[in-house]
Amino acid sequence: LATTLERDRLTAAPNQLSEDERATTETTLVRLLGLDAAATGELHERLASDRAYVILARGIDPEMAARIRSAVGGKQLFGVALEPEPERVYPQAGGGPDTSLAAQLLGFVNRENVGQYGVEQYYQDTLAGSPRVLVARRDLSGRIQPETTQVRRPGETGQDLTLTLDAGLQLAVEQEVLAAWIADKAKSVSAVVIDPHSGEIYAEATYPSYDANRYREIAATAPGRFIDPVISSVYEPGSVFKMMTVAAAYGAGVVTPTTKIKDLGTLRLDGGRTKIDNANRKGMGWITFEDGIAYSRNVVAAKVALELGADLRQSSA
Repeated sequence: LATTLERDRLTAAPNQLSEDERATTETTLVRLLGLDAAATGELHERLASDRAYVILARGIDPEMAARIRSAVGGKQLFGVALEPEPERVYPQAGGGPDTSLAAQLLGFVNRENVGQYGVEQYYQDTLAGSPRVLVARRDLSGRIQPETTQVRRPGETGQDLTLTLDAGLQLAVEQEVLAAWIADKAKSVSAVVIDPHSGEIYAEATYPSYDANRYREIAATAPGRFIDPVISSVYEPGSVFKMMTVAAAYGAGVVTPTTKIKDLGTLRLDGGRTKIDNANRKGMGWITFEDGIAYSRNVVAAKVALELGADLRQSSA
């Protein structure tokens, strides 16, 4: 679901460049990186600074890195260096358009290699380990001088983390919540698949979702999508809680799926001081317990719940 690839970041020492070298370097990088007008202006500002170290680009893949090295050798780039930098990627496509699989559950890792939201944030220390800290001098081109390197902290390698998610099931659930979102014109749709015996999560999805590989774009337009509503939002149980009543009733043997129950539309309790209504305030007459739950009849569920104990306190415990 998530992995780390080795990429490079392109750095420069603009305070060591002449005007001609800056102009040549800018022109070459615009061509190599295929920069648009906005990115070209940002590159120009960075190369025009008097700083000794600036980052010009990140996420440079091996093919582009080779082209940059060739340009350095051909005197088309000056004062630049490539430095290794890990990049977190999420390779599996999600069940909706422009999404990655289990995006809200996983979260993402930012440019500083810090987990944000979800599993990535919660298990940051386990996944990332601790960095190796070196102190060294750089030459005029920004390259580290090996003979000056000192290890301040050895660091620890991050560990892999195996989740209980079933990737195929996760994809199917994401497709289903997308279909429900479209069909019902919903603001948001969520679903969770849990093993009732172990508590393991096999799938957990919400739509709208996002592509964790493009989190910077989402942060600028719809940062609310980063929040996993299944974990972070508060809900009234509502009719979902009927499943608890069903499980308890079957377990206690007080009802079967075909037991007939009269749905009156309103059930009065405590001598008429309390009442329970169906959502539409109407009754369906004699129906099976199975149909009562399928139609989400509050009166049917309440009558069965009352069979679980001698009084309201016991039956709701």
